[in-house]
Amino acid sequence: MPRIQIKRGLKANLPSTGMLAGEPMVTTDRGTLHVATDATTKLPVVPAIDDLATLASVSGADDLLIIHDASESGGQKEKKMTFDAFKTALNIPTGATDEKVAVVAGGTSGYLWGTDGTDGVMRMNASMSWTKDAGNGFVTLAVNVVDGGTF
Repeated sequence: MPRIQIKRGLKANLPSTGMLAGEPMVTTDRGTLHVATDATTKLPVVPAIDDLATLASVSGADDLLIIHDASESGGQKEKKMTFDAFKTALNIPTGATDEKVAVVAGGTSGYLWGTDGTDGVMRMNASMSWTKDAGNGFVTLAVNVVDGGTF
C-alpha cells in the first residue's frame, strides 16, 4: 500500500531556503509542525493547548508562555515570552507567587499587609492600627480617634 512520508528531522536542522509553499515539515525531537509559505519562510503550527501535558512547576526564567499578539497585522500572531517577562509586564515583582494588588493601574503590585504591617501597599497613620490574624485570613482595623472636624 502506498504511504506518504512528511519531510522530518531535528528542529535545529529545519531548512531556511529552498522550501516550497505549502510544504509541511515535522520536527522529530520537538514534535512541532511547520508549513512553508515561500522558499525562505515557514510558519509553526500551534498545538491544541488542551492536548498538552500539565507543567508540574514553573521556572520563571526558562519556561515560555505562548501569547496571541492581537496587534500583529500580518504573519505569525503567536509570540513567546518567559514567565518572568510576563510577570514584569503585569508589574508583579520578581519571585512573587501569590496574588497581589496595586494602588493604581500600572503601579507596582504588593501585599496589602506587606511583611510586618508597615511596608505593605496599605499603611496606617498614627490614629489607626491594624492586626493580622495568625492564620493570615484577615486583618482587623482599629481607629483611635475619628474627628469629624468643625463647621
